[in-house]
Amino acid sequence: MRRQVRLECPAKVNLSLRVHRRRSDGYHAISTVLQTIALYDRLTVSRTEPEVPLRLEVPGGGAPADDSNLVMAAARTFFSAIGEPARGVCFELSKRIPAGSGLGGGSSDAAGTLAALQELWGEPLSPERLHAAAAAVGSDVPFFLVGGTVLATGRGEELRVLEDVATAPVIVAVPAMEVSTAAVYGHWRRPGGREAEFGEEELLPSPSMRRETARWLRGNDLEPVVRWLHPEVDRLLVALRAVALDGSDRGPQLSGAGGAVFGVGNWKDAEGAVAGQNVRLFRTSTLPGRSRPGRP
Repeated sequence: MRRQVRLECPAKVNLSLRVHRRRSDGYHAISTVLQTIALYDRLTVSRTEPEVPLRLEVPGGGAPADDSNLVMAAARTFFSAIGEPARGVCFELSKRIPAGSGLGGGSSDAAGTLAALQELWGEPLSPERLHAAAAAVGSDVPFFLVGGTVLATGRGEELRVLEDVATAPVIVAVPAMEVSTAAVYGHWRRPGGREAEFGEEELLPSPSMRRETARWLRGNDLEPVVRWLHPEVDRLLVALRAVALDGSDRGPQLSGAGGAVFGVGNWKDAEGAVAGQNVRLFRTSTLPGRSRPGRP
């Protein structure tokens, strides 16, 4: 019986995001194209003695090491789904994806937890039940079980896998602050006339343009709200847009509910543009789906 799984949990960006009316469950309906990128948290999941309580260690910080962490929520959801006590596992999480940035680090860690436990316990859940467990933990968690390029609707849990975009360089800039997703959605107001339905032409480039990864960046409805709530995000977008006009780059735009902003391209002058703004800059790339790099 396997005793340990190590994996890398990738971040995501929203290539496009449209927000629709509030649903009866309190969530807003959305339609978004999600894309995994090569920026990772590292997670080690180890079986311990069966009677030992669940334990989470975050040696470098960057996330809570208690039940508020989605790793623990995912573990408890998994064991509830298979009808066993939630115990006998130790998690060690090394954070690199900034929290509260719209890059989905917590959701990715939760998906990694579910995938690791599914492997360690001999795949007791069907794909449908695993997806349901992921959706119960959080809206973005089912996406991270798939990865790559995915159209997500509902509150983000209804997925349609798309052909992966071509591998392309991505630059991600994250200001030194966390954004509250609840606060952003709480201040968002639906433009007049927008219904919950959406047209794919709002989200996807035309078929003739889909080979160009930069053409997939098609805006984020939450960006004006985040710029209003967080002037540092507004300054960051202004600075990066000033160096994004050489014809080879596209963006930047907000990811999720922010505050990370990203663009596709080489962005040669990005470091100079954000100098003095207390911003973390990552140079990364798009990732294909259906795999988790780093699993032995």
